[in-house]
Amino acid sequence: MEDHWTAIVVTCSTATIREGLEKECNRLAKVGMLPSHELLMVVDDPQWEKISEEGSASKTCQLEQGVGSGGATINALLVAVERLSAKRNHTTISSELVYNSRILVVHHGRVLAHSPGGSPFLYVPPELPCVSQSAMATPPTLLQHVIWMATKVGRRSNTGVWVTSLDAFIPNSPQVEAPDTNGVSGAVVCTIKTPLQQATHHGTVITDGRKNILRMEYKMPWDRMKEVFTKDEAPVISGLVFLSASLTEQLLGLHTLPPLDRCTYYGTDSGIPPLQVSLYFDLLLPLCSGVEEEEYLSGRCGAVYAQVAKYNITAVQELHTARLQIWKQLQGLKAVFHSLEGTRHHYLASHLTYESIILPLLSSSCVGSRPFQVPTSGAVKTINAYIEGSVKSTGKDLFIVDSWIGKDVALEFSGLSTVSGFQLSSAKLQLQLAGDCVWQMHPTRIQDVITCYGIKDQLSLHYQEKEASIFNIDWPVFMERTELSPDILWPNQASHNQTFLTAKLFSNDIPKEEQIQSLAILVRTLTDDVSMNEWKSRIEEWKAGSRFSLLDAMESSIMHKLIQQHEDIYLKIAEQIIEATSGELGGKSLLPMFEYVAARGQISVNKIMMVLHQQLSHERPTTPRLLANIADLLGCMAAGDGGLRSGPAANPHWRNALQQLKSGNQSRAMELMFDNCKLWMQSGHPEDLIRAARHYERASQIVISHLVETAEMHVSPMWVAQEFRQQVPAGVWVEALSPARIDLAGGWTDTPPICYEQGGAVLNIAIKINKKKPIGARVRFIPEPHIVCVLRDWSGGDVRLTWSQLEQLGDYDNPVAPGALVKVVLLYCRLVDLHSEDTLMSQLTESYNAGVEVEVWSQLPQGSGLGGSSLLAGTLVSAMAVLLGHPPPSHSHLVHATLTIEQRLTTGGGWQDQVGGLVGGAKLGVSNIGTPVTVNMYKIPLQAEMLDFLNNHLLLLYTGKVRLARNLLQTVIRNWYARDSTIIECFSKLQQLAISAAAAVLEGDRKELGHCIDKYWSLKKMVASGCEPGKVKKLMSSLRTHCLGMSLAGAGGGGYLYALKTLSDPLPSDVVPGELSIDAVEVDQEGLELWVGGEPLQTPDNEEILTSEKLRSLQ
Repeated sequence: MEDHWTAIVVTCSTATIREGLEKECNRLAKVGMLPSHELLMVVDDPQWEKISEEGSASKTCQLEQGVGSGGATINALLVAVERLSAKRNHTTISSELVYNSRILVVHHGRVLAHSPGGSPFLYVPPELPCVSQSAMATPPTLLQHVIWMATKVGRRSNTGVWVTSLDAFIPNSPQVEAPDTNGVSGAVVCTIKTPLQQATHHGTVITDGRKNILRMEYKMPWDRMKEVFTKDEAPVISGLVFLSASLTEQLLGLHTLPPLDRCTYYGTDSGIPPLQVSLYFDLLLPLCSGVEEEEYLSGRCGAVYAQVAKYNITAVQELHTARLQIWKQLQGLKAVFHSLEGTRHHYLASHLTYESIILPLLSSSCVGSRPFQVPTSGAVKTINAYIEGSVKSTGKDLFIVDSWIGKDVALEFSGLSTVSGFQLSSAKLQLQLAGDCVWQMHPTRIQDVITCYGIKDQLSLHYQEKEASIFNIDWPVFMERTELSPDILWPNQASHNQTFLTAKLFSNDIPKEEQIQSLAILVRTLTDDVSMNEWKSRIEEWKAGSRFSLLDAMESSIMHKLIQQHEDIYLKIAEQIIEATSGELGGKSLLPMFEYVAARGQISVNKIMMVLHQQLSHERPTTPRLLANIADLLGCMAAGDGGLRSGPAANPHWRNALQQLKSGNQSRAMELMFDNCKLWMQSGHPEDLIRAARHYERASQIVISHLVETAEMHVSPMWVAQEFRQQVPAGVWVEALSPARIDLAGGWTDTPPICYEQGGAVLNIAIKINKKKPIGARVRFIPEPHIVCVLRDWSGGDVRLTWSQLEQLGDYDNPVAPGALVKVVLLYCRLVDLHSEDTLMSQLTESYNAGVEVEVWSQLPQGSGLGGSSLLAGTLVSAMAVLLGHPPPSHSHLVHATLTIEQRLTTGGGWQDQVGGLVGGAKLGVSNIGTPVTVNMYKIPLQAEMLDFLNNHLLLLYTGKVRLARNLLQTVIRNWYARDSTIIECFSKLQQLAISAAAAVLEGDRKELGHCIDKYWSLKKMVASGCEPGKVKKLMSSLRTHCLGMSLAGAGGGGYLYALKTLSDPLPSDVVPGELSIDAVEVDQEGLELWVGGEPLQTPDNEEILTSEKLRSLQ
């Protein structure tokens, strides 16, 4: 599958259009909104300019005749291959390059009056276009869609040329498949099945019933259409066609053969006028197996250019000669067709009404416009529009596109209308405007020009034709009520060109506010006598002024000015969206916008950065997300350079700001951070941007910690006043033992901030490994007034630490510092006060007249995925609480205390580990949206059969692969705050899956539990990409037929794999490699155990029992 193009060539008819297309193509390419390509260029078709000199001045007259779609294709291929030849250091055009190139030619086609700037800027429905989601930072345009659609359809073509056009919109569909072009020596014409009546207006393809094309006919008569096609539909030319490398080489050769050299810029530069050639009915017709030479040369196959040329004998002769050359050159090549299923042919042209071709697209485009849509009231719908003032419509839809309506503007429309391109940011205007009209503003060199026409008007019809209308009214009625005659409307215009497009209706020498007012009166004149009288009082002034036709306004539009207007509006909307959603807990995904803004340059970035920091001037629940947003914007600016997003974030330049934030002074902290940010952005080094981003993420983590510590309200009852404590005597050990845990479903949803922004639910079970509780801690008072910490290592490598100074505890928030977890627990339990002026020894002596000895151990390998570190914190807290004379803490006390401890340790863990191990058996933990963070635990009564099944069918296998979750956690939180749609949906599914798995355990449904575990593993892989090493994947594959379900343990895909075996028997010896160890595992029903001096201590067990009714209430 290929998405990369060697060259993308966009053709157009004039240099003016080329200017705009180049600007737009460069914009899209710069921000990554086009497919990958080596070469991108815009080529204007060869034009014949007759230059006459009058005195010292020269006058250029451009003739109307172009080179047609065929000539434009040959010229585009010539220019592309010539450019590629030069890039590869060839001194001549090397046609052989087409055999290892993929070239896309996009024809601009006819000028579309319905869209200011033309068809490239026409918005198409977001749910329909074949545009990569990552390429939809701004609402998708027809230009984007056509390029991406060709990319999709051309994915199976390794070499050759694809040609497409902006003359039609082909909606994307899952049924649209790419043709296999292998072995094709000629062309593949893509067709679309179309109702017969509609097909009579287009080129129709007649086939042999297989894949070969017999002939192609343009505008086949109705009678013949019914005769040829027995069904109610016919295949019409879609506008997408593949030209094989061999055909392309032959077409390139045509540029050396007169008169076909006139189709390329070679002809223009040789001083000869262009030759008009059709792609389908001149170049591709000889490839049709049912077309004979004489018939082709005579032009009787419906070729539009041949029919027009029959009135000019010279043109007929030239075309005959050209066709003769084409016929000879292309012999032996064949045309086949490929049907594009599930889509339709939506033809776009100015002679069709706005109502019939644009409104259907516009309605859908507004419904889901991406990436942002500002909320509006009632019938007002927007695409890239910023509205400060008042815009209303009486009942029917009003579409506002690419417009900035200022705060001093009030517009009311009487019916269905479109406003496109209105730039009224500083205007003062209050008007009622007629409905059923299209109001447009065209940026020209002098000033903007306002135009208007009816949604039912056929703009290209001669005004005397029966169907012709102006502002949806017959022309005679218009002329009678306005007292405007043809000589006024079409001065110096040939009679056959007198259409709406060419009528001089629009004043262009007065301010745009006056233009709108004058035009509003003119349109209302047709239905309102008061307006008619007002118009007649103004008519002489109107006649005397300078006027444009709609065609003049289109041709005079300055494309770079139009694009800049679109950019300014987009940026203003982005600012508005940030402000409007800054208080929403979830918020929108801003990452596409950040990527776009970062690519556009520093000025745009500065505006967005300022708005983001303004939202951080005071505390709010969304502060962590806003800080993460700034980090994302900085990351986008680095554009993949500068290193990894995860890394240290304690640079001295940022230390004061972070300390202010820790102290609760958010306003001052943000001022300091913004100052640093601006300095680091100015350096121009991507690594500085990444380092700045890390500090914003650190700031986000600090605020998350503050929010998580609201859980302390559930811990405070654990601590009792000094007079009520019963301190354990010196030398007596207080020991706490905890089982490990296995997470069966819902992991990751317990992690802050997900657990309180979405809510979390996790199902897990407490387990003994090899008949033992693997995690423990013991503490005692000792005579010496210092702290002894022993980190037990069951392999014999114990570490003994002694702390006699407060400063030695100061690195408690560095997880890799020796004994950091012990330090943070001791400080949390208020053993000593780190900020006291008293020394550590004096504090210990005064409070306890003793020192403390701590021993901690875990028989689990680091990164096991079985909850070791969190459970170690929970066991140590329980032992310390009892040692200091507090009552034995409840499970709820310990669960919430461990949450705070992990935040202070800066590991940022969730609550599932402590719930899973400290509470025995199977249980469901649940946290709800909001703060204070609250975890509720529901014990699941295990039926005897279910308990026996778990004890005999659980498999616990150490893979030897260690995965640490810290950096992984940062990545997941980063994706959460970026509002990655896949991640958001995944977390929702994880939460629901925990409920489903709990129901399976409650009901004893083993098969369903296995299914939930498998699904859980699939979701975990989505959250943590790369958590399935190749070795593990191979192991799981070998276990698949022996298990009901399996997963790696832990949120990060830890070192242990667990599975539910189908049978209780040992696995066959060839299933598990010999170097891997299988541990004996069983459900631990008791959970945390406390011992004082060797005697067991009863711990409170007040968890609610989970029932079916309770489970239903949690869903």
